[in-house]
Amino acid sequence: MRGLKSLVVGMGVLIVIGLTIVIVTLVNRYNSPDAGSVEEHASGISVPVNSGFGERRLRIPKGAKILDINLDSDRVAVTLDLIDGSQAILLINVVTGNRLGLIRLASD
Repeated sequence: MRGLKSLVVGMGVLIVIGLTIVIVTLVNRYNSPDAGSVEEHASGISVPVNSGFGERRLRIPKGAKILDINLDSDRVAVTLDLIDGSQAILLINVVTGNRLGLIRLASD
């Protein structure tokens, strides 16, 4: 009889622990950004969308104008027309939104 009581109490403790783990996991998934969300593109193709990095402000040289923007798998290349007449390419990490660098183009 004593063994049966111990077994029932032990199983009750395991059920409480398991239920706690399930609840904590559900709460964490609910509160975390949706990594697996899907957005439908204008062409009707479903595109997986990872959660973004929020809003970032990147400085470009004063007086620069954006000529072109190209998107690669993990970075954005922004072609700039600088105030002195030269051009530069600003590289931005797509995942983090961080500036990777500025490449100034100079003619020889």
